[in-house]
Amino acid sequence: NISKKFGTSQIYISHNLGLILETCDRVFVMYSGEVVEEGRIKPLFKSPRHPYTHGLFGCIALPTADKTAAPLTPIRGQLPLPHERPRGCNFGPRCDHFLAGVCDQDDLHMEDVTDDADGKHRVRCLRWTEIEQIRADADQSKEAAGIGHEVLKVIDMQKYYSMHDRSLKAVMSGTSVKLVKANEKIDFEAHESETLAIVGESGCGKSTLAKVLLGLETATGGEIFLNGEPIQDVSVHSRSNSQLASMQMVFQNPSDTLNPSHTAGQQIGRAITKFGVEHNRQKVRDMVMSLLDIVKLPRDFYYRRPRQLSGGQKQRIGIARAFAGQPSMIIADEPVSALDVSVAAAITELLMDLQRERKMTLLFISHDLSIVRYLSDRILVMYLGQVMEQGLTREVFQPPYHPYTEALLSAVPIADPDVSKREIVLEGNLPSVLNPPKGCPFETRCPRKIGKICEEERPPVQSDSESHHIACHIPLDELRQVEPVIEVPAVA
Repeated sequence: NISKKFGTSQIYISHNLGLILETCDRVFVMYSGEVVEEGRIKPLFKSPRHPYTHGLFGCIALPTADKTAAPLTPIRGQLPLPHERPRGCNFGPRCDHFLAGVCDQDDLHMEDVTDDADGKHRVRCLRWTEIEQIRADADQSKEAAGIGHEVLKVIDMQKYYSMHDRSLKAVMSGTSVKLVKANEKIDFEAHESETLAIVGESGCGKSTLAKVLLGLETATGGEIFLNGEPIQDVSVHSRSNSQLASMQMVFQNPSDTLNPSHTAGQQIGRAITKFGVEHNRQKVRDMVMSLLDIVKLPRDFYYRRPRQLSGGQKQRIGIARAFAGQPSMIIADEPVSALDVSVAAAITELLMDLQRERKMTLLFISHDLSIVRYLSDRILVMYLGQVMEQGLTREVFQPPYHPYTEALLSAVPIADPDVSKREIVLEGNLPSVLNPPKGCPFETRCPRKIGKICEEERPPVQSDSESHHIACHIPLDELRQVEPVIEVPAVA
């Protein structure tokens, strides 16, 4: 809007293809220091010509992607360092269409694909006319994981913090202590082999919930059961090795959790001994090597320190360490948001493969609804510490929506020009947890607010099905009449 208002040109640098589609007119695709494809947005997105560009689209969770029927396809190999670039095509060593004697000859120049009213579409590939229709292998489907027994159950969980105001006014008025309700009346369960996504804006309480589950904080009220054992009052320091091993976490930034002085193998091995899985030195070493195999890293990475690893490799080490205790549940807090597209796809598929093999429960915390739609079985939508909606993924992504869910879906950047989407812009900021709304927590920003009842009364939880629940004053029949936010064209 600012660009249109002031006639300003913008150069937008990003690996988020959905945002690029929504904000840009032209795009330059770069690989290893050079442009490999350029053109107008829609023609290039509809028909990418360079194998690398096509590979990028295979790495992102479009609405048509499915974790079992149509999984993501990470680009194999690693980006070459500047001094290791190959002769000819820089992408050659990772390209499925590399042809010796053609793709490794001298420097490649940009070739015109089209030069018409839409502007030039150019590509740096000698074989683009031969491989114009690049198609994935016919059978990439994976076996669906069968949902098993209940692993985690949260009942009416609350987490409050006390805030002290030392001002004279607060002391005189008797309001020197205020309660911050970070989590309020949280109810859900998670099962074996299930992926439960927790979504919402920053400040919605999802990270606090994760801290309480892990024992970094204890619950103020309610009950939490892990494999049938109550843990709501048990801090991380008081939990048994078995309880600690049963629930582990994969962090957003693995660099913050890896000790720079120790090798990757030492850090994974420490987790094995800490959780009491094994203490014999040789057996621990063998288990570390096996875990490196599982996360698809060479065994010589045992001796590497964090500074010698890329972001994706560090995240794989973090995953190996999390699995060292053979957990029944993994909490993944934005595990791919800081990674490049191809690396993120590889980590996502690794988590899915490990879940299928180990039958573990995955609690996936994210604000990226594209990846949530792809990998989750159920979704919990949080706002200001409360659950606004929960249900199966297909239920949450179609009407009836909670108005907040509707707005979140509108903000999902989708890298597919054939997908249409309604735009909903929320006014205002998230209210302060020190002074939350009296009634519905979303009423100050809700575009569908129906009156005083939203301001003064807590919304009832309405059930659209046995698994789909919405906390809203608007009748379900009315919410069912809302048009879908995201329209995906039917496949011919």
